[in-house]
Amino acid sequence: MRVLIVGAAGFVGRHLVAECAGHGDDVTGTYLAEATAGAPDDAGLSWLPLDLLDEGSIDRALETARPEGIVHVAGQANVSAAAADPIAAFRVNAEGTVRLLNSAQRHVPGARVLVVTSAEVYGAVPAEELPVTEDRPLAPRTPYGVGKAAADFAAEQAWVVRRQPVIRMRPFNHVGPGQRPGFVVPDFARQIAAIERGVRPAVLEVGNLSARRDFTDVRDIARGYRLALERGRPGAAYNLCSGRSWAIEEIVRELLGQARREIEVRRDPARMRPSEVPEFRGDSTRAHEEFGWEPRIDLARSLAEVLDEWREASASPAAGRTAD
Repeated sequence: MRVLIVGAAGFVGRHLVAECAGHGDDVTGTYLAEATAGAPDDAGLSWLPLDLLDEGSIDRALETARPEGIVHVAGQANVSAAAADPIAAFRVNAEGTVRLLNSAQRHVPGARVLVVTSAEVYGAVPAEELPVTEDRPLAPRTPYGVGKAAADFAAEQAWVVRRQPVIRMRPFNHVGPGQRPGFVVPDFARQIAAIERGVRPAVLEVGNLSARRDFTDVRDIARGYRLALERGRPGAAYNLCSGRSWAIEEIVRELLGQARREIEVRRDPARMRPSEVPEFRGDSTRAHEEFGWEPRIDLARSLAEVLDEWREASASPAAGRTAD
Protein backbone atom coordinates (compact mmCIF):
# COMPACT_ATOMS: atom_id res chain seq x y z
CA MET A 1 0.00 0.00 0.00
CA ARG A 2 1.18 3.56 -0.69
CA VAL A 3 0.90 5.22 2.71
CA LEU A 4 1.24 8.90 3.53
CA ILE A 5 1.96 9.53 7.23
CA VAL A 6 1.10 13.10 8.11
CA GLY A 7 3.30 13.94 11.08
CA ALA A 8 5.81 11.14 10.46
CA ALA A 9 8.59 13.03 12.24
CA GLY A 10 6.77 12.95 15.59
CA PHE A 11 6.76 10.47 18.48
CA VAL A 12 4.10 8.12 17.13
CA GLY A 13 4.88 8.91 13.50
CA ARG A 14 8.39 7.50 13.62
CA HIS A 15 7.16 4.22 15.10
CA LEU A 16 4.38 4.08 12.52
CA VAL A 17 6.91 4.56 9.72
CA ALA A 18 8.81 1.50 11.00
CA GLU A 19 5.59 -0.51 11.36
CA CYS A 20 4.39 0.25 7.83
CA ALA A 21 7.81 -0.22 6.24
CA GLY A 22 8.14 -3.54 8.02
CA HIS A 23 5.01 -4.73 6.23
CA GLY A 24 6.27 -3.68 2.81
CA ASP A 25 4.29 -0.46 2.46
CA ASP A 26 5.60 2.33 0.24
CA VAL A 27 5.80 5.07 2.87
CA THR A 28 6.01 8.83 2.45
CA GLY A 29 6.26 11.05 5.51
CA THR A 30 5.44 14.70 5.99
CA TYR A 31 7.20 17.27 8.15
CA LEU A 32 6.49 20.87 9.14
CA ALA A 33 9.12 22.87 7.26
CA GLU A 34 9.01 25.90 9.58
CA ALA A 35 9.79 23.71 12.58
CA THR A 36 12.85 21.98 11.08
CA ALA A 37 15.99 22.86 9.14
CA GLY A 38 14.86 20.56 6.34
CA ALA A 39 13.48 17.09 5.73
CA PRO A 40 14.39 14.59 8.47
CA ASP A 41 17.41 12.47 7.64
CA ASP A 42 15.78 9.04 7.44
CA ALA A 43 17.36 6.84 4.81
CA GLY A 44 14.92 5.09 2.51
CA LEU A 45 11.95 7.33 3.35
CA SER A 46 10.52 9.99 1.08
CA TRP A 47 9.65 13.27 2.82
CA LEU A 48 7.30 16.07 1.81
CA PRO A 49 6.69 19.40 3.57
CA LEU A 50 3.12 19.86 4.79
CA ASP A 51 1.50 22.55 6.93
CA LEU A 52 -2.00 21.62 8.08
CA LEU A 53 -3.03 25.27 7.98
CA ASP A 54 -1.75 25.78 4.42
CA GLU A 55 -4.17 24.23 1.95
CA GLY A 56 -1.70 24.55 -0.92
CA SER A 57 0.97 22.53 0.88
CA ILE A 58 -1.56 19.77 1.63
CA ASP A 59 -2.67 19.68 -1.99
CA ARG A 60 0.92 19.48 -3.24
CA ALA A 61 1.79 16.65 -0.85
CA LEU A 62 -1.22 14.58 -1.86
CA GLU A 63 -0.71 15.20 -5.56
CA THR A 64 2.91 14.07 -5.24
CA ALA A 65 2.41 11.04 -2.98
CA ARG A 66 -0.90 9.80 -4.48
CA PRO A 67 -1.49 7.66 -1.38
CA GLU A 68 -3.88 4.76 -1.07
CA GLY A 69 -3.89 5.22 2.68
CA ILE A 70 -3.35 8.33 4.85
CA VAL A 71 -2.61 8.31 8.57
CA HIS A 72 -3.01 11.69 10.26
CA VAL A 73 -0.91 11.86 13.45
CA ALA A 74 0.21 15.50 13.16
CA GLY A 75 -0.80 18.44 15.33
CA GLN A 76 -0.50 19.60 18.92
CA ALA A 77 -0.22 16.50 21.10
CA ASN A 78 0.48 18.02 24.51
CA VAL A 79 -2.47 18.76 26.80
CA SER A 80 -0.60 21.43 28.78
CA ALA A 81 0.72 23.16 25.66
CA ALA A 82 -2.80 23.23 24.23
CA ALA A 83 -4.07 24.84 27.42
CA ALA A 84 -1.36 27.49 27.17
CA ASP A 85 -2.37 28.42 23.60
CA PRO A 86 -5.86 27.01 22.99
CA ILE A 87 -6.51 28.94 19.78
CA ALA A 88 -3.37 27.65 18.06
CA ALA A 89 -4.05 24.11 19.28
CA PHE A 90 -7.65 24.18 18.09
CA ARG A 91 -6.68 25.50 14.69
CA VAL A 92 -4.06 22.87 13.97
CA ASN A 93 -5.97 19.95 15.48
CA ALA A 94 -9.48 20.76 14.25
CA GLU A 95 -9.13 23.10 11.26
CA GLY A 96 -6.05 21.20 10.10
CA THR A 97 -7.99 17.94 10.07
CA VAL A 98 -10.81 19.47 8.03
CA ARG A 99 -8.34 20.87 5.50
CA LEU A 100 -6.62 17.49 5.17
CA LEU A 101 -9.90 15.62 4.70
CA ASN A 102 -11.12 18.10 2.10
CA SER A 103 -7.87 17.91 0.16
CA ALA A 104 -7.90 14.10 0.27
CA GLN A 105 -11.45 14.09 -1.09
CA ARG A 106 -10.38 16.28 -3.99
CA HIS A 107 -7.13 14.58 -4.94
CA VAL A 108 -7.35 10.95 -3.73
CA PRO A 109 -11.06 10.32 -3.05
CA GLY A 110 -10.61 6.57 -2.75
CA ALA A 111 -7.81 6.74 -0.17
CA ARG A 112 -8.56 5.37 3.27
CA VAL A 113 -7.92 8.08 5.87
CA LEU A 114 -7.08 7.32 9.49
CA VAL A 115 -7.75 10.34 11.71
CA VAL A 116 -6.13 10.00 15.11
CA THR A 117 -7.92 11.95 17.83
CA SER A 118 -7.59 11.07 21.53
CA ALA A 119 -9.31 9.52 24.52
CA GLU A 120 -9.41 13.11 25.84
CA VAL A 121 -12.54 13.53 23.72
CA TYR A 122 -14.52 11.59 26.36
CA GLY A 123 -13.79 14.06 29.15
CA ALA A 124 -14.21 13.12 32.81
CA VAL A 125 -15.97 9.77 33.20
CA PRO A 126 -17.35 8.61 36.59
CA ALA A 127 -15.50 5.61 38.03
CA GLU A 128 -18.64 3.48 37.98
CA GLU A 129 -18.93 4.01 34.20
CA LEU A 130 -15.44 2.76 33.37
CA PRO A 131 -14.07 1.34 31.15
CA VAL A 132 -14.92 3.78 28.39
CA THR A 133 -16.31 2.38 25.14
CA GLU A 134 -16.56 4.11 21.78
CA ASP A 135 -20.32 4.53 22.24
CA ARG A 136 -19.88 7.07 25.01
CA PRO A 137 -20.87 10.63 23.97
CA LEU A 138 -17.97 13.03 23.57
CA ALA A 139 -17.70 15.56 26.39
CA PRO A 140 -14.18 17.06 26.38
CA ARG A 141 -13.09 19.24 29.30
CA THR A 142 -9.71 20.56 28.12
CA PRO A 143 -8.74 22.78 25.17
CA TYR A 144 -6.81 19.82 23.77
CA GLY A 145 -9.84 17.55 24.10
CA VAL A 146 -12.12 20.12 22.48
CA GLY A 147 -9.88 20.39 19.41
CA LYS A 148 -9.60 16.62 19.11
CA ALA A 149 -13.37 16.18 19.53
CA ALA A 150 -13.95 18.69 16.72
CA ALA A 151 -11.55 16.70 14.53
CA ASP A 152 -13.41 13.51 15.46
CA PHE A 153 -16.76 15.02 14.48
CA ALA A 154 -15.30 16.34 11.21
CA ALA A 155 -14.01 12.87 10.36
CA GLU A 156 -17.37 11.29 11.13
CA GLN A 157 -19.12 13.91 9.00
CA ALA A 158 -16.81 13.20 6.06
CA TRP A 159 -18.04 9.60 6.11
CA VAL A 160 -21.72 10.29 6.78
CA VAL A 161 -22.15 13.13 4.27
CA ARG A 162 -19.86 12.14 1.39
CA ARG A 163 -18.91 8.54 2.19
CA GLN A 164 -15.21 9.39 2.36
CA PRO A 165 -13.55 6.25 3.80
CA VAL A 166 -12.44 7.77 7.11
CA ILE A 167 -11.64 5.81 10.27
CA ARG A 168 -11.29 7.44 13.69
CA MET A 169 -8.76 6.31 16.31
CA ARG A 170 -9.01 7.28 19.98
CA PRO A 171 -5.78 6.24 21.70
CA PHE A 172 -5.37 6.40 25.46
CA ASN A 173 -2.02 7.28 27.08
CA HIS A 174 0.94 5.80 25.25
CA VAL A 175 4.59 5.62 26.22
CA GLY A 176 7.84 4.36 24.77
CA PRO A 177 11.14 5.37 23.19
CA GLY A 178 11.23 8.75 21.49
CA GLN A 179 8.65 10.56 23.63
CA ARG A 180 9.70 14.11 24.40
CA PRO A 181 9.65 15.79 27.84
CA GLY A 182 6.32 17.25 28.83
CA PHE A 183 4.79 13.81 29.42
CA VAL A 184 4.91 11.97 32.71
CA VAL A 185 7.17 9.00 31.88
CA PRO A 186 9.96 10.85 30.01
CA ASP A 187 9.85 13.59 32.65
CA PHE A 188 10.53 11.05 35.39
CA ALA A 189 13.08 9.13 33.32
CA ARG A 190 15.00 12.30 32.48
CA GLN A 191 15.27 13.21 36.16
CA ILE A 192 16.43 9.71 37.13
CA ALA A 193 19.05 9.60 34.38
CA ALA A 194 20.43 12.97 35.48
CA ILE A 195 20.51 11.82 39.12
CA GLU A 196 22.39 8.64 38.18
CA ARG A 197 24.93 10.76 36.34
CA GLY A 198 25.37 13.01 39.36
CA VAL A 199 24.27 16.25 37.71
CA ARG A 200 21.26 16.81 39.97
CA PRO A 201 20.39 15.93 43.59
CA ALA A 202 18.99 12.46 44.29
CA VAL A 203 15.44 13.76 44.53
CA LEU A 204 12.66 12.90 42.07
CA GLU A 205 10.19 15.79 41.80
CA VAL A 206 6.64 14.51 41.26
CA GLY A 207 3.07 15.75 41.11
CA ASN A 208 -0.12 13.83 41.85
CA LEU A 209 0.80 10.15 42.25
CA SER A 210 -2.69 8.84 42.94
CA ALA A 211 -4.14 9.46 39.46
CA ARG A 212 -4.65 6.24 37.51
CA ARG A 213 -4.23 6.10 33.74
CA ASP A 214 -4.41 3.50 30.96
CA PHE A 215 -0.95 3.14 29.36
CA THR A 216 -0.02 1.29 26.15
CA ASP A 217 3.35 1.04 24.42
CA VAL A 218 3.64 3.33 21.40
CA ARG A 219 4.72 0.42 19.19
CA ASP A 220 1.48 -1.38 19.98
CA ILE A 221 -0.39 1.83 19.15
CA ALA A 222 1.44 2.10 15.81
CA ARG A 223 0.60 -1.52 15.02
CA GLY A 224 -3.05 -0.76 15.78
CA TYR A 225 -3.04 2.18 13.39
CA ARG A 226 -1.70 0.10 10.54
CA LEU A 227 -4.20 -2.69 11.20
CA ALA A 228 -7.03 -0.17 11.27
CA LEU A 229 -5.85 1.46 8.05
CA GLU A 230 -5.92 -1.94 6.36
CA ARG A 231 -8.94 -3.58 8.00
CA GLY A 232 -10.86 -0.94 9.95
CA ARG A 233 -14.46 -0.11 9.10
CA PRO A 234 -14.98 3.29 7.43
CA GLY A 235 -17.04 5.55 9.65
CA ALA A 236 -16.14 3.65 12.81
CA ALA A 237 -14.23 4.89 15.87
CA TYR A 238 -11.79 2.66 17.75
CA ASN A 239 -10.24 2.92 21.20
CA LEU A 240 -6.66 1.70 21.53
CA CYS A 241 -5.80 1.00 25.14
CA SER A 242 -4.67 -1.69 27.56
CA GLY A 243 -7.89 -1.82 29.55
CA ARG A 244 -5.92 -1.50 32.80
CA SER A 245 -5.24 1.63 34.81
CA TRP A 246 -1.89 2.26 36.49
CA ALA A 247 -1.43 4.70 39.37
CA ILE A 248 1.33 7.21 38.64
CA GLU A 249 2.79 6.02 41.93
CA GLU A 250 3.21 2.55 40.37
CA ILE A 251 5.02 4.12 37.42
CA VAL A 252 7.39 5.89 39.82
CA ARG A 253 7.94 2.72 41.83
CA GLU A 254 8.78 0.71 38.71
CA LEU A 255 11.23 3.34 37.46
CA LEU A 256 12.88 3.66 40.87
CA GLY A 257 13.20 -0.11 40.99
CA GLN A 258 15.28 0.13 37.80
CA ALA A 259 17.34 3.10 39.03
CA ARG A 260 21.04 2.67 39.85
CA ARG A 261 20.92 4.95 42.89
CA GLU A 262 18.73 5.45 45.92
CA ILE A 263 16.37 8.32 45.11
CA GLU A 264 14.06 10.31 47.35
CA VAL A 265 10.60 11.21 46.06
CA ARG A 266 9.39 14.75 46.73
CA ARG A 267 6.05 16.28 45.78
CA ASP A 268 6.33 19.53 43.86
CA PRO A 269 3.22 21.78 44.20
CA ALA A 270 3.94 23.23 40.76
CA ARG A 271 3.42 19.78 39.24
CA MET A 272 0.04 19.19 40.89
CA ARG A 273 -3.09 19.37 38.73
CA PRO A 274 -6.10 20.60 40.76
CA SER A 275 -8.67 19.13 38.33
CA GLU A 276 -7.03 15.73 37.98
CA VAL A 277 -9.43 12.90 37.04
CA PRO A 278 -8.87 10.12 39.60
CA GLU A 279 -9.02 7.21 37.13
CA PHE A 280 -9.35 6.77 33.39
CA ARG A 281 -9.25 3.54 31.40
CA GLY A 282 -10.74 2.30 28.19
CA ASP A 283 -12.18 -0.72 26.43
CA SER A 284 -10.60 -1.82 23.14
CA THR A 285 -12.91 -4.76 22.47
CA ARG A 286 -14.04 -3.30 19.15
CA ALA A 287 -10.47 -3.10 17.80
CA HIS A 288 -9.81 -6.66 18.94
CA GLU A 289 -12.96 -8.07 17.40
CA GLU A 290 -12.84 -6.17 14.10
CA PHE A 291 -9.15 -6.27 13.21
CA GLY A 292 -7.45 -8.45 15.79
CA TRP A 293 -5.55 -5.80 17.76
CA GLU A 294 -4.44 -6.19 21.34
CA PRO A 295 -1.41 -4.79 23.19
CA ARG A 296 1.65 -7.06 23.40
CA ILE A 297 4.39 -5.04 25.13
CA ASP A 298 4.17 -4.86 28.91
CA LEU A 299 4.61 -1.56 30.71
CA ALA A 300 7.76 -2.60 32.58
CA ARG A 301 9.58 -3.06 29.28
CA SER A 302 8.31 0.30 27.98
CA LEU A 303 9.55 2.08 31.11
CA ALA A 304 12.94 0.34 31.00
CA GLU A 305 13.51 1.37 27.40
CA VAL A 306 12.51 4.98 28.06
CA LEU A 307 14.88 5.13 31.04
CA ASP A 308 17.74 3.64 29.00
CA GLU A 309 17.10 6.19 26.26
CA TRP A 310 17.41 9.05 28.76
CA ARG A 311 20.54 7.51 30.22
CA GLU A 312 22.11 7.69 26.77
CA ALA A 313 20.90 11.26 26.31
CA SER A 314 22.22 12.24 29.74
CA ALA A 315 25.66 10.91 28.78
CA SER A 316 25.84 13.16 25.69
CA PRO A 317 28.07 16.29 25.70
CA ALA A 318 25.01 18.54 26.02
CA ALA A 319 23.57 16.64 28.97
CA GLY A 320 24.83 19.08 31.54
CA ARG A 321 22.78 21.84 29.93
CA THR A 322 19.57 19.79 29.71
CA ALA A 323 19.55 17.87 32.97
CA ASP A 324 16.85 19.90 34.67
